[in-house]
Amino acid sequence: MHSTRNNIFIYKITCMEKTQTDIGIVGAGILGLAHAYHAARAGLSVAVFERNSEALGATTRNFGMLAVAAQAEGPALDSAMRTLAHWTEISARADFDLSHCGCLFMARVRAEMDVLEEFADSGSVIAARSKRLAAAELEQYGSGLNFKSSVGGLWCADAWKVDQRNVARKIALWLQREYAVTIHFNTEVRAVELPFLQTSTGQFRCDQFIVCGGDEFSTLFPEAFQSCGITRCELQMLRTYPQPMQWKVQPFVLGGLSIARYDAFAACKSIAALRAYQQQHCQQYLTHGIHVIASQESDGSITIGDSHHYGRAHNEPDGGISQRNASIDELMLQELNTMITLPEHRIQQRWLGHYAYKADTSVVKLSPVNGTTIVTIVNGQGMTHGFAVAEDVINTLLGSDTSRI
Repeated sequence: MHSTRNNIFIYKITCMEKTQTDIGIVGAGILGLAHAYHAARAGLSVAVFERNSEALGATTRNFGMLAVAAQAEGPALDSAMRTLAHWTEISARADFDLSHCGCLFMARVRAEMDVLEEFADSGSVIAARSKRLAAAELEQYGSGLNFKSSVGGLWCADAWKVDQRNVARKIALWLQREYAVTIHFNTEVRAVELPFLQTSTGQFRCDQFIVCGGDEFSTLFPEAFQSCGITRCELQMLRTYPQPMQWKVQPFVLGGLSIARYDAFAACKSIAALRAYQQQHCQQYLTHGIHVIASQESDGSITIGDSHHYGRAHNEPDGGISQRNASIDELMLQELNTMITLPEHRIQQRWLGHYAYKADTSVVKLSPVNGTTIVTIVNGQGMTHGFAVAEDVINTLLGSDTSRI
């Protein structure tokens, strides 16, 4: 049974032990729900456990960006395209918008434009769906773009947006309706000894158990996380008040700092010169891992971010996470102002985001005990890769290993 309070569904446990399910999943963020989707579609019974009244972690604290355009050709791009196919199918059935907004890279200096031009001529899959732009052409993509201070840009079609603030809730409700997935909110799994799960609301049974807890390393199997060397990334983000009604920016807007970070551009020979330029002229931004993205939400507000600070052991108090740094906000806003002039620049909301991080890989998969799988995306691209990663995990559990990432 469930009751509605402030549009959040809270599940009431009516007995101490539930009927056994095939798969139990910790985490009702995108990655946990993606596993629930693939398992249920394969005909398995599924129960999801979320310790909060809704997903509150990395799933909701981002841009809602499906960054296909950021991927290098090969396994990463294949994974992003598979995930996009699932998003497309689900959005049509689960009552949420999937906006094909694209992304616009704005170049302010020649070193940035050199990379964009080389990429546009590379013949890659993403480049074939991109368009090199002169500075005067930038203004057609949105209000307030500072094209006069730019030397050009690149429009990439391969980026999509969902509303990160409510998409997990809508997918959860749809999984209940469509596939009879049971979702236990306000329920923390505290111990696992299959087939039993000990939770804050009683004992449950399942045959297989999947942990998709993001950067929550301390409750379940902390030794497994510690042994694999996983840490956290902390980032800062902001959101403005809604812009005037007719003021619109269609795409994600990014600058040269993003060009240097995204794998799609890594094979360009000119990237070395851009990075050397940034080392000389952008050191403050590099110190804080800042590359600025701006995205307009459905209510007209602009989401702005982000910085990246890596490290701190998983078992330090509160993860060793620092307090908000006002100077980082100021740097991000300064960078934004070189790309866009906002009519409404007041900040309505500021927040910290965290995600699990491990260098030189994109996904961590662990099997600490028989019947249990831990899955964590560790590059901050859960929206872009989550459904493909989950598909591979479920196929492996079903005995048809099609792992491609």
